[in-house]
Amino acid sequence: MYQKVCKCPRSNRFAKIVGELQGIPMLLHFTRDGEAFGPYPIEEARDYLKRGQILPTDQAWYEGCADWMPVTQVPGMIGAPGGDAPPPPPSATPAAPVVLTTYSSANMKFNRKFIETELGRFLKLNPDGNPEQLFMRTRNGDFLLYRIAKAEGDHCVLQVDADGVRKDKRMDYFNINEIEVRQR
Repeated sequence: MYQKVCKCPRSNRFAKIVGELQGIPMLLHFTRDGEAFGPYPIEEARDYLKRGQILPTDQAWYEGCADWMPVTQVPGMIGAPGGDAPPPPPSATPAAPVVLTTYSSANMKFNRKFIETELGRFLKLNPDGNPEQLFMRTRNGDFLLYRIAKAEGDHCVLQVDADGVRKDKRMDYFNINEIEVRQR
């Protein structure tokens, strides 16, 4: 991902305006802990930010910008292209989820019977009215589940929310480390 550069050119508002009129995308330069990388088109930089390769604490600069600024203050970096102002910062301490029950592979075996008996209420077709939600820690990552789509002999099919889109994900029971039932 990183394209190293030594330093960014001086601010030139005229060059930025000409570039926009000619359809040249805004190129962003970044720095983290004294190391510079970029430039990247804003669309690519947004993807890197979503994936965590560019951090909100990184500094950014673009042609026409007077000085380096936090990534989250770059116009269009957060939200829609050509972006509105960034949303206000979240509160200092986000509320921790209320965990109602925890099941661990250290003291139980996850299988079809467990899913159907202990978590059967999450096999419903429309769980939006359910006051509880499942969170699963697995060898493949952590998932906040929309629902369990089905339980099979050696695996279950989970519906996860990936970037605002619900997707089915097959999960072998032996890959599940922990399941939490949380309050919505």
